[in-house]
Amino acid sequence: MLVNVAYAKTKAEFYYWFDIMRTENPAMCDWANRMEYDKWTQHEDGGRRFGHMTTNISECVNSVLKGTRNLPVTSLVKSTYGRLAQLFVVRGQTADAQHGSGHEFCQALVKAIDRNLRDSRCFTVTLYDRHQSEYTVAETTPTGSFSLGSYRVSLKDHRCDCGHFQALHYPCCHAIACCAYSRLNWASYVHEVYRMNEVFNVYRQGFLPRILEGLLPPYAGPTIIPDPNMRRDKEGRPKATRIRGSMDQSQENQPKRCGLCRQDGHMRRNCHQRRQSGGGDA
Repeated sequence: MLVNVAYAKTKAEFYYWFDIMRTENPAMCDWANRMEYDKWTQHEDGGRRFGHMTTNISECVNSVLKGTRNLPVTSLVKSTYGRLAQLFVVRGQTADAQHGSGHEFCQALVKAIDRNLRDSRCFTVTLYDRHQSEYTVAETTPTGSFSLGSYRVSLKDHRCDCGHFQALHYPCCHAIACCAYSRLNWASYVHEVYRMNEVFNVYRQGFLPRILEGLLPPYAGPTIIPDPNMRRDKEGRPKATRIRGSMDQSQENQPKRCGLCRQDGHMRRNCHQRRQSGGGDA
């Protein structure tokens, strides 16, 4: 429910899920209300996230560097430089090929627009202001027997009551229906970030091959000696280094639960379910 609250693109949808969450867990609502809504909700972010609500973008870079994070500092810098150079070359060639073959938008937008074009076929559009491009769009069944909902669309302000237009910065299915009604090109309402020339500019920057170690000038700086006390122990579980917050504090006088059956009064090693299963961990 918290995910639905955060991803809601309109205020009405936000309060719908928030009220449901309040009935299930009031403490969660009190915790969420201590943060500004523009920090964690999509309907209040002003469209600056372009629909990205998680750290998946940074995790993509993290996957590129996978396997090098345990190397020494010098090797880590070399590996990072080489892997990013390789990534920019591959992505740049792909973007250049798509741009050269006449693709105007990236593939992610093309798939989204195709989906919106299919959804807009059963809509009824009413024009209210031709100069200000104000419309209402009624979703109807394929037979046109009854309406499923009505939305206000402003092509001039790039807004729709569904919230997708202003949050994702490309026409939603309702806006595409308005463009078809007025014989307008929907491509003019797409943000520049989705165009292939902008995608290609991201990977236009090149990398220079690094200088071989034998050709580097002699080093005249201070000598760095590693602290042996900072070396990770080869045996045992590594010591946690994360900063503990209020959520990590356990409640006082609360008995510990078994990690296998989640019952109080015993631990995992002497759990009766473990003995019944033959002594092995699940």
